[in-house]
Amino acid sequence: MRASDRGAVLDLLEHAFGVRELFERYIAFDSAFADSDVSVAFENGRPVSCVQVFAKTIRLRREAVSLGGIGSVATHESQRGKGLASQLLRRAIERMCARGMALSLLFTGRFAFYEALGWEQISMRLFKLRAPAAPVAADDALVVRPFRPEDLPAVAALYDAYTEVLSGPTLRDERYWAGQLRTAGTPGEDFRVAEPAAGGGVVAYARAASFSGRTRVLEYARGPRGAAALARLLLGFAPAGHSLPVPLVRDAELGESLRALGVEAAPGEDSSAMWRVLDRATLDRIAGAGPGTSDRALLESLVGGPLVTYWPSDRF
Repeated sequence: MRASDRGAVLDLLEHAFGVRELFERYIAFDSAFADSDVSVAFENGRPVSCVQVFAKTIRLRREAVSLGGIGSVATHESQRGKGLASQLLRRAIERMCARGMALSLLFTGRFAFYEALGWEQISMRLFKLRAPAAPVAADDALVVRPFRPEDLPAVAALYDAYTEVLSGPTLRDERYWAGQLRTAGTPGEDFRVAEPAAGGGVVAYARAASFSGRTRVLEYARGPRGAAALARLLLGFAPAGHSLPVPLVRDAELGESLRALGVEAAPGEDSSAMWRVLDRATLDRIAGAGPGTSDRALLESLVGGPLVTYWPSDRF
């Protein structure tokens, strides 16, 4: 894609998905966006199919790994069934490999289509939080309030420390944070922080947004003394009479704090994630896998375990 193609490509995406503003936000605010990351098929000078690569760096078993996200896959209804998207996806695979990306990730419900191109469906774990029937008494020692821009250094520090032992989270710098806060979720994202009433700074935060009328948690983090505060933040998002999907982090103290509030938590999963091996040698080394290991087994080892979390706020 060239910069001069943006308007026509946005028209195509709006035609395919019925929304435009979401894709405009990524062009305007994603710090890693490049026009050249969007591959386009044209007919008579008009874009009729497109695929975008989203460049990320994630932590995988304490190593920084380059990830190629696949999104904005669209074909005009008049051109569907001709294999255009498949051609563009094969080109995207070649380009991701040439850029040294080790893994690819996408989110879809069309599993068979992407399996034919080498992606494997591996569900991500979450839990479904349900608030207790009786109201929970307020904690006067805790202040819960909306996020303010000046909170970002403290929030970023909590994020870095909390996700350090996890596989999956995106490594974020200041530019990434600034852009991601404009692209993630919806314009109505609910971002809250918690701090002791006596002072001492932010000890926990959580972000949530509504999708198709249902609230889901986008991400969260806490400091060493923030488990109880984080539990209250998550409970505060729970809609009456409905469960709240929350990405799973194996945090025993958080679990204890939720139980102390009378919160019910049932296991669940997000089945929309599909992963693909791009750099086999790098992933074999990280996983300690042998050459006879299948791509499926390798991916299950690296991204299918209980310590893997890819935050919905980093989706594309």
